[in-house]
Amino acid sequence: MMSRAFIFCVVLFLAACEQDYEDQFSNLERFISSNQIGNGGDYWLVKRSPIAGAHPVALVFGFMDDAEFCYEIAELYMQKYPRDRYTCRPGN
Repeated sequence: MMSRAFIFCVVLFLAACEQDYEDQFSNLERFISSNQIGNGGDYWLVKRSPIAGAHPVALVFGFMDDAEFCYEIAELYMQKYPRDRYTCRPGN
């Protein structure tokens, strides 16, 4: 049931044309912070680059260990894109 609510909220956020990207993401981040998906905590994959700074690029949820999977993704991306740095931070 939570996944349906999550998808519904994401669609509403993205459909809000009068909101800019930062407002839409802020709404999504606020929703995620108080609505855990699954049994474990959800994690943001965060990209850090010299040009753009740090920003979340993906939300990891639905795995047995979301943190472990997030860090695995971060390692893979740093191998593929050595100039960028990836890390994970709790979403809720």
